[in-house]
Amino acid sequence: MNRLQALKGDRGFWLAVAVFQLLVLAVALRSPLLAVLMVLAIGVVTLLAPLLGTRRGTYRFAVLLIVTVLVLPGDLALRYRIPLGGGGIFIIDILLALLVFSWVLQILGERGVTIVRSPVTLPLTLFLVWTVAAALIGQQHGNDLKVILQDVRGIAYYVLFLWVVTSVMSRRQIHSLLRVLAWCLVAGFLIGVYFALKGQGQQIAFVEAGVSRFPAPNEVFPVSTALLASYVVAWPSGRRRPWYLWALLVLSVLGILLALVRGYWIGLAVGMLFLLLVSRVQQRIALVLGGGVVLAAVIAALAVVSPAMFDSVVTRTVAVGAYANDPSVQYRLIENRAVERQIAERPMLGNGLGTSYVFDFSRYGVAPFAKVYIHNNYLWFAQRMGLIGVGLFVWMIVAFMVSWRGLRARFDDGDPWLVGLVVGSRVMIVTILVVSISSPMFNSKGEVAVIALIMGMAEVAGSLLREDDEGGVSEEAPPSSSDSA
Repeated sequence: MNRLQALKGDRGFWLAVAVFQLLVLAVALRSPLLAVLMVLAIGVVTLLAPLLGTRRGTYRFAVLLIVTVLVLPGDLALRYRIPLGGGGIFIIDILLALLVFSWVLQILGERGVTIVRSPVTLPLTLFLVWTVAAALIGQQHGNDLKVILQDVRGIAYYVLFLWVVTSVMSRRQIHSLLRVLAWCLVAGFLIGVYFALKGQGQQIAFVEAGVSRFPAPNEVFPVSTALLASYVVAWPSGRRRPWYLWALLVLSVLGILLALVRGYWIGLAVGMLFLLLVSRVQQRIALVLGGGVVLAAVIAALAVVSPAMFDSVVTRTVAVGAYANDPSVQYRLIENRAVERQIAERPMLGNGLGTSYVFDFSRYGVAPFAKVYIHNNYLWFAQRMGLIGVGLFVWMIVAFMVSWRGLRARFDDGDPWLVGLVVGSRVMIVTILVVSISSPMFNSKGEVAVIALIMGMAEVAGSLLREDDEGGVSEEAPPSSSDSA
């Protein structure tokens, strides 16, 4: 309020008021509804003015965005919208815009930016720039504007990486964000339980009668399982490991099993193999024994509580290698071939965001139809963004995977929360790289938000570990929520 009162004596304040009034009048002449919405938006921004442009305020907007994306059910997050371009501006769009707006004001107010050095920053920034170019290419090709905006929305969340490496600079902030992610995992799981009890699970084929897919944000479980398993395994010997890491890991393993997505299981298996390769002998033993105990306990509990679900998990597991006669696999092979033909037509620049393709599943009694969703994430990049987009994406991922070089010497005496984040983020990426062959996670808003946030946090964690003096004091437990930035 003090800031607003100070502005009242400034000529610029009244000039801004006059400009807003003229804008509202201009909009009202075309659409009274949009004018009302614009006035409401200006009112909301005015109320948020004390937070906008401050580090604390921007941090809170980021937390609110993450919680909304991960916890709020999709039907609620996407139910109400401001019509635009055949689509709409949703709650998550507004929150991301607030975050970016506040972040830009913060940088301008500080008259400079301090950034954690990372080899990921350049390729990620170029990837975002090329996304804009791909959107323009899609518009030139006459692609549906609504689909173009949907594609942009998913990629836009990579901006969270840039926010983290310019704004999250302390252990306390890292710990606070880890706590937020943990609570989001618990809340998302409980919401899934609630909807499951109401019988709103997704019905799928090739499972036992009456069994449905767990109605939770299941895409989060491969990420959380990879991270939590890495924390448990990489926790320095001789230091007390918090009990809730085990509890959260059990919750994640249960969630990924109830999702009944074979691609998640394969991806996680590859991720655990990567963790096994980069771990030391004692850690490998802990991974094999501890992971075996957790998995056995969860499966045994399923067998007792829900035999039908247990049988479905077994059925889906056995079907992992049965590709020849699996209609689901054949469905995706036909999809891949249709997309590959489009890629061959415009390999370098791609067809632009919002590109559709003709899906011909007539051999199974389904008439051909236009489709935009692609299960294979890499074909999505190639079809929409061409080899340039694929190359920038690969550069970004490789840069991240090699940026932890030289940190292993600090794993024994470093902050275990930072160490686990550095290791777990790489296990997460390996897991998701495999999952994205059949379930796209690098271009979907919720998944990208988590991936970009964790990648940024891992780069900051690596920087903090490098700055630690030998024998320095490490924080072994996250601070209370009152200590957050």
